[in-house]
Amino acid sequence: MKQGMMDILLLLALGVGIFSCSKGPDPLTGENTPQEVVLNVDVILPQEIMDQWTESMEMAQNAIALAQSRVSNPVRLKLRYHNEDTEDLDVLGYALTHPKAGEDTCHAIVGPYYSYNAQHILRYARSERLPVLMPTCTSVELQRIYSKETYAWFFTESDITQCEIMIGAARAVGATDVAMVCSNDTYGPSFKDWFAFYATEQEVHMAVEVPYGYTRGSDLRTFLQQAEEGAQGEKVFVLVAMLDPDLYEEVCSQLVDFPHLYPICADACYESRVINAWQDRRSFYLGVTPVGSMNLGYPQSYKELHGRLPYRGEAQVYDALCLLALGQTHRMVNGDRCLIDGKQVQYLQSPYTIGLTDHMRSVVASKEGEATQWDAAGLTRAFSEIRAGRTVALSGATGKLDFAKDNYTSALNTTYMLWAMGQNADSVEPVCYLSAEGSNTEASVTAMWERDKQWEQKFNDDTPVDHDLGPVGSRWAVVVSPSTTWSNYRHQADAFAMYQLLRHSGYDDDHIVLIVEDNLYDNPRNVYPGQIFVERGGGEAGEAGIMGEDVRKDAVVDYHFTDLKPEDLADIMTGKSSERLPHVIRPDAASNILFFWSGHGGEREGPLWGDEDAVKYFGKQRIKNIVTAMQEQNQYRRMFFAIETCYSGRWGEALSGIPDVLVLTAANPYEPSKADVHSRELGVYLSNAFARTFRDCIVENNQITIYDLYKELAKTTNGSHVSIYNHAQYGSVYTETMEDYFLWRE
Repeated sequence: MKQGMMDILLLLALGVGIFSCSKGPDPLTGENTPQEVVLNVDVILPQEIMDQWTESMEMAQNAIALAQSRVSNPVRLKLRYHNEDTEDLDVLGYALTHPKAGEDTCHAIVGPYYSYNAQHILRYARSERLPVLMPTCTSVELQRIYSKETYAWFFTESDITQCEIMIGAARAVGATDVAMVCSNDTYGPSFKDWFAFYATEQEVHMAVEVPYGYTRGSDLRTFLQQAEEGAQGEKVFVLVAMLDPDLYEEVCSQLVDFPHLYPICADACYESRVINAWQDRRSFYLGVTPVGSMNLGYPQSYKELHGRLPYRGEAQVYDALCLLALGQTHRMVNGDRCLIDGKQVQYLQSPYTIGLTDHMRSVVASKEGEATQWDAAGLTRAFSEIRAGRTVALSGATGKLDFAKDNYTSALNTTYMLWAMGQNADSVEPVCYLSAEGSNTEASVTAMWERDKQWEQKFNDDTPVDHDLGPVGSRWAVVVSPSTTWSNYRHQADAFAMYQLLRHSGYDDDHIVLIVEDNLYDNPRNVYPGQIFVERGGGEAGEAGIMGEDVRKDAVVDYHFTDLKPEDLADIMTGKSSERLPHVIRPDAASNILFFWSGHGGEREGPLWGDEDAVKYFGKQRIKNIVTAMQEQNQYRRMFFAIETCYSGRWGEALSGIPDVLVLTAANPYEPSKADVHSRELGVYLSNAFARTFRDCIVENNQITIYDLYKELAKTTNGSHVSIYNHAQYGSVYTETMEDYFLWRE
């Protein structure tokens, strides 16, 4: 190791315990320490993690102290520990944000360790915009909801990235096939939801299409046998993603009987007892875990000091503590003047004042100025530049501190180590390092749910079908949302927005059947009583009057969802009215029919009849029977299905082969679809990307070709693969347009 690095390590080692009191001898000069500016930082971690992270937190504290050893008012972090496993986090969250008289104010929170605990703290921190720095909270939904808050800091990318890396790593070491086992808890869904997406993107065959949701004591053998039998090649990798280390040991004990299946494990398996358990039973396995940047030397320096590589999250907590001190220094220098991207920070809602979190954001937002890094020497330069009123290009233990530009609080450059089992628990062998940045020794991957998709459906129009269709005589529409709960607001909102689009394009209420529960407008949680929105904030109303406006206005609801049975839809579609079902469509051989469905879907049959907790399928065979009956009775000229649910491709498969029917789905048969527009005011998602883009495209051009519509949907629907089914029985996607279903009024 270079002498300069050895000197820094020696200084760090000598600096342990430097903050035993607010004043005392400086370790470098022997002079008294000047008056300190103390930040009270409450650290919320399980005791086991606290013990594991001690070395990293001490390294950060010592580096911060050494970097400020010659300034008159250094920032000191006073760490106060709370056991995440034993504390009542709601009580703690309230206490930290509402201190009693005489109690020390909490200036920042580090933790919690687990994503499912973080919301307890985040909801209390919002009122004061108290910075919450989360080294390891990687839940996709948590990050999607809170990444737009300026106080919620995520120092590791979401598990979307890790899922991508696990599949990419399997492919890199020769995998022909992949399967996934993930825990059936709050940790597993991120991997389950994104497994098929990245397998499709990277063109790796799924030996088993649906991931196995593992619970304690599950028997995996049938699933593992299916993985062997379903493989197209010889090298099958099983991705294993669990939060509880004990579950890794259970899975390992069953995988040992399948020597041709190779495991790749997620981050939580990077513990000595898990590694030992696998080592006793398997001759080969790989793991993935977020680490510090090898390019900047943090893991190497850590190992030099402590004889081991850092645990998961140690590099992130190091950066979190350093950023707190740098942010406070920026605040001391600049006061209420806080610029981000050249603009003064200001808030239109309480609290209106500029806080510590904003000065931290200002520090990481800058990419100009002197380049600094994580060690004491680098931090010395960073503190010096900030105190001089200049900006810095900051790098930390995790690499360049790049955060998403919307608020600069979500990390975009996590480094992951792909490692193989060594001779013992302390000798895991790094295989390579992967990061979104892709510089030097770190291979390139693309991060987050906003990534550009590479996979695109191919269409063969060599022999387009010609069914000698006559002119359009009438247009009918059936709009269905089977969701009934407030949390599923977006499904009913998208249904109402589709209704408004249809009305704008010439449909009268006699030609639309709208099926929604219609229980959102008067819900006690609706801060806009009587109104429903698919978009809020800033945007002007679209041409069709459905963006930014009340989409329920003047809507005629034909049936409340819970008043219907699944078999009623057949009567509505085939025109069989009754006293109980007075409003049906009455199509004939010259009719074009648009069918829109927005709700939840399941792995086996796609769209559910009801909310996700019911898991009651409408049924692939049922929808096929309805359409087949309509085809046999000459009840349509053409029919277009737009299905916004998870696993909606299941219906696309079911309806394939029926003449003049086209099915456009938000997801393929193996993956869920994702929510899109989230509202802080309402606390729910307002819309789905598939439905939103569909509306936008039609409003802009009702004569858009099916292919151009598909391209826009595929580009903007993040997290799933928009798919077209049965185009061979419909016509050319390059020439057929949506004017068949949307004809603007003059």
